[in-house]
Amino acid sequence: MSRLAIAFLGQCHVKGYPGVPADTAFPEVCRGVLQASRPEHQVEVIAERYLHPAELLGAVRASLQKRPRVLVIEVVGWIAVTGSSFVDLSRLPRGIRSAHERGHHLRRMSALVTRKTRAAGLIHAVQTNALALVSSIIRPLLPRMPRVTVADYERCVAGALELIATVEGTSAVVQGPGAGNFAVESKGLASDAIERYRAVQEMARRVAGAHGALYVDRWDTVASGFFIPGTTRPTMRGHSVWGHLLAEQLLRAGIV
Repeated sequence: MSRLAIAFLGQCHVKGYPGVPADTAFPEVCRGVLQASRPEHQVEVIAERYLHPAELLGAVRASLQKRPRVLVIEVVGWIAVTGSSFVDLSRLPRGIRSAHERGHHLRRMSALVTRKTRAAGLIHAVQTNALALVSSIIRPLLPRMPRVTVADYERCVAGALELIATVEGTSAVVQGPGAGNFAVESKGLASDAIERYRAVQEMARRVAGAHGALYVDRWDTVASGFFIPGTTRPTMRGHSVWGHLLAEQLLRAGIV
């Protein structure tokens, strides 16, 4: 049985989050469909996250070392939509980059500090202040970066596609953003958020076409019940939709 590896580069979508375990995220859904359709192969998922487009090229290099047959780049709308700046977590240790992971890490670290100082008679003080102590240690590692423009994002994706094109045997795929959950209240949401999302969608389509990559349009996949209530994150059902769509497109294009 031959190996068929699919690499996924994206945000929290590629590895799951609270409410959507990793084995129900869209890469695993896609893998399951492909495995059923291509039983002669052992289908493998390689999942890497990038949090800022400037990290994309490094993530591509890391993924290419694992020799995937297909490398799927997820382009997301919120990067160019929310706020005036956002945090680059690239300097944090792997495993504490997402909000969920950081919260878990801080709780674990505060518990560790509490245990280490128990003998010193500082239990009450540490239990009260350990979380703040650990936060103060980590906070300086969070440099602020300006919100990326659509043009910036396009240059990063184009550079990634150019690198993939130099590797024989690896095909590139660009997934456009799904429509945002614009009903969710957010103080950082721009008044022209829908237009910005659309601009990112068109950018993804344009850069894929310019570099001969398969483009997967996810805009119209978003429907009622698609998002976890009060969030911009898809439910397991939403991930199932995305996974099946991607698998169908890969099979139809003859990439796998």
